[in-house]
Amino acid sequence: MKEIMKNRYELVCEEGPVELFVNGQRLLTFMCTPENLRELALGHMYSRQLIHSVEDVLTLGACDDVKKIFATTANPLPTEDYGLGSVLASGCGSGTVFSESFLEKNRNPSEITVSLEKLQDLTMQMFRRAQGYKTTGGFHSAALVSGEEIVALYEDVGRHNAVDKAIGKGMFLEVDFMQSVMITTGRISSDMILKAVASNIPIVVSRSIPTSLALEIAEKMGITIVGRITNKEPIVFTGSHRMIYENRQTACM
Repeated sequence: MKEIMKNRYELVCEEGPVELFVNGQRLLTFMCTPENLRELALGHMYSRQLIHSVEDVLTLGACDDVKKIFATTANPLPTEDYGLGSVLASGCGSGTVFSESFLEKNRNPSEITVSLEKLQDLTMQMFRRAQGYKTTGGFHSAALVSGEEIVALYEDVGRHNAVDKAIGKGMFLEVDFMQSVMITTGRISSDMILKAVASNIPIVVSRSIPTSLALEIAEKMGITIVGRITNKEPIVFTGSHRMIYENRQTACM
């Protein structure tokens, strides 16, 4: 029985609570795969527009043993951003709050173009490198592409956590998000598109599909969504002007 239990734990995804403290106050608790925590915190704060660049963060450290992240920012966060009861569940959205003023931002003007064949190739690269998924089948993956190469790839039990980690790594690498692509394994929900809007990422790609609200936001904010990327005929839901078609049949919405 002990051997059976040991094998069970080797075949499951690690998930646990990780607390984020900003300026000495608890901001929230992630329910996540507790690794790459600095990238997770940085990407999450940026995608929520709590910070606007790496320079806004004075210190950032993570203690893996006690599962805590500590950050100090150049400017104080609004009091309403702190919530003692805020827990971001791994299987749900990230709790991103947006207002009408947020959606009054300019549409993403990026003129980046990429072929569907290249996006499919990059997606397959992501799958080949996703060791956690190969082992358990239970992780989500997210890859940030810059210069037609994967520059950040992370896995997590939560798709939004994986995206935040990739965004955070992109910030450390000083990636030009306006010339980048985000590839993810999960459903493209409204909170995922809001992360792209906040980060100025013009193209979001998934093996799944968007929700109706995600589609509405993407159309309004100039974000390209490509779904069912692993299918023979992917679906370009929005922003087809950024796609290069190379003699193939592709569904466009």
